[in-house]
Amino acid sequence: MKKMMKAVTIATLAVGMIGTSAFAATADWTEVKGIFNSKIKVVIEGKGPSDITPLIVDGTAYLPVREMGNTFGLNVTWNEQESRIDIQQMKPPVDVQSLDGIVLDVQEGKDGVRYVDVLNQGADAVNAIVRLVVPADFKVTDNKSETHDASVLKAGMKIEATHSLAMTKSIPPQAKAESIKIVHELGMTEGTIQSVQSTDHGLTIKVSDKADDPTAGVVLHVSKDTKLMSGVIGGEAVAQDQLKQGMKVKAYYGPVMTMSLPPQSAAQAIFVLDSNDNEAK
Repeated sequence: MKKMMKAVTIATLAVGMIGTSAFAATADWTEVKGIFNSKIKVVIEGKGPSDITPLIVDGTAYLPVREMGNTFGLNVTWNEQESRIDIQQMKPPVDVQSLDGIVLDVQEGKDGVRYVDVLNQGADAVNAIVRLVVPADFKVTDNKSETHDASVLKAGMKIEATHSLAMTKSIPPQAKAESIKIVHELGMTEGTIQSVQSTDHGLTIKVSDKADDPTAGVVLHVSKDTKLMSGVIGGEAVAQDQLKQGMKVKAYYGPVMTMSLPPQSAAQAIFVLDSNDNEAK
């Protein structure tokens, strides 16, 4: 492709972006004489001939820049203010899926590969939980653009990630991680809901295993953005009005927390644990 591009002079003639008012006689313009030769065929990457007809000036073939740009994956635009033609490489087609969520679990497999379960907090998430397959030599970044080994990943981290569109049909579905950025770390608590109060913005619940201690546990503010699910892996969505006193839950909250007793924070995700198995799986 590069040899062919060197052999063809791409001219701004026929670019289709310069108005007729620009053709006033000035020192910026040089008059030339040329002909369109329809007998000359243009074959691109062995395909063709194309519909492009070259303009011949003094033995040199000139081709329209926009058509050639489209052929070679280049984006051609006309900058009116600067009287400039801008040619840029087009962005490749999107072949990854974005993921914004909370790390629920990290397991290490063979050869240093890690399996990272992530709760997808996206509003239009198709899969509530995705298992990212992270290679042993994978590097993650943080909010300071510093890189780290994947061994730093742990439950409770808020991350932004991209993964391959190829996913298994397992529960949860698995996909190869393409990028992972650690945004911040969240707090986590597991206990029993001691109280539930309705507010203008949702619910306020107190989670603690010490019912007789008013300062123990944490007060969580539940909003429409809080992810509510039954179980942890493969659970179903739970409505706010299903949260009841006495339920065993596991909750992720933050990143901001008050210094009060008990402390208060925004609930990011709450999992209602099975009454017969209160341990997160």
